[in-house]
Amino acid sequence: MKALTFRIELPRLAFAKVFGAIAPRAYVSGFGAVQCEKVDEPKPHGEAEKREEWVVVRPDLAGICGSDVMQVFLEAATDNPLSAVVSAPHVMGHEVVGTVLEVGKRVTRFARDDRVAVSPWLSCSVRALAPCAQCERGDYPLCEHFFDGAIARGMHLGNCRDVGGGFAETMCLHESMLFPIPDGVSFDDAVLADPFAVALHAVLRAPPERGETVLVWGCGSLGLMTIHLLSVLFPGVTILAIDHKPRMKDLVARLGAHRLFTSRGKELVAEIGEHLKAPMRKPFFGLPWLQTGVDKIYDTVGAPSTLEIGVRVVRPRASIVMVGVAQPRRFEWTPLYFKEISLLGSNAYGVETLEGKRAHGIALFLEMLEKKRLDFSGVVTHRFALDRFGDAFMSVYDKRRSGAIKVLFDPQAKS
Repeated sequence: MKALTFRIELPRLAFAKVFGAIAPRAYVSGFGAVQCEKVDEPKPHGEAEKREEWVVVRPDLAGICGSDVMQVFLEAATDNPLSAVVSAPHVMGHEVVGTVLEVGKRVTRFARDDRVAVSPWLSCSVRALAPCAQCERGDYPLCEHFFDGAIARGMHLGNCRDVGGGFAETMCLHESMLFPIPDGVSFDDAVLADPFAVALHAVLRAPPERGETVLVWGCGSLGLMTIHLLSVLFPGVTILAIDHKPRMKDLVARLGAHRLFTSRGKELVAEIGEHLKAPMRKPFFGLPWLQTGVDKIYDTVGAPSTLEIGVRVVRPRASIVMVGVAQPRRFEWTPLYFKEISLLGSNAYGVETLEGKRAHGIALFLEMLEKKRLDFSGVVTHRFALDRFGDAFMSVYDKRRSGAIKVLFDPQAKS
């Protein structure tokens, strides 16, 4: 079958780094780490009895995540600790919806032709292991067994050589990874399940209270999910957003933000301070900061520059939730201790408690779609066949030129 693979091989990595510095297109030329190629059909894993719990799925749509972009363009730091939880070569893609083609004899929840959304985590149940303490609580991204069982090491689809991701014509997945898509919900909407669940988990790490003002940094797909779910689930909260692309203003407003800031640096701090009527303090050198500020920040970028502004524009004892992932660098973090700010990490999603109900984040999303509580029209902007992977990744790499927000692969499409 055809699939997008990622190979951690020194010649490919060196080619991408050297020539990518001259022309970014080199990263997706086919000579770099990612390529579109023929691979073996996927198969179930584990002992014979456990292999009967697996399902063959045809990916109908698969979203490109920011982590995929970092992987393809080699943007992670070379000493990133998470490289310990990756095995290669692997088929990429973890934001997937598709159709069931075959089911094992012990599969009870699905049948042929069912439409499903995929949870990518390769935690205990997928590895045919007794649940660890984290999986017992539904905290699957914190599973203690990503290195164990009959499957090669890997956190989720798209970074494990034994269980292929959704940038392929076929997948083979454990039954526990699948969620039925309701009849009234389209693939085009359901494919946003993963980024929505990521955003939901981040917000629930520090949920806002009525009357508070929150700030969402970044208006990519993850930031837009965050804005919309805040507006739907937390009425009475004022939502501010930051993105340096003024063209996002109308969409951000439609999804529920009350104001979009597009400036940078000192001007950005000053504009937020003026909006909040918060006293601004000017140091001898460097960026100013606000004596008071917003109550919560949900940082979907996670760059040193966003954190440096963030600690300056929150109120004392506020929370900053870091859900975005960017390459680490130094930033001036003195306000972090001075204001006694809580800096919280947010890692993907699992079982969440929302409106008195405890369920998996993907199940909650699909239920909200079925009840027409969400409207993400305008978020998906591009879709590509697999063999146009170069165009797909470049559209995300240069969003200013392409106008891309959420970019999808249609693995069944012909170029």
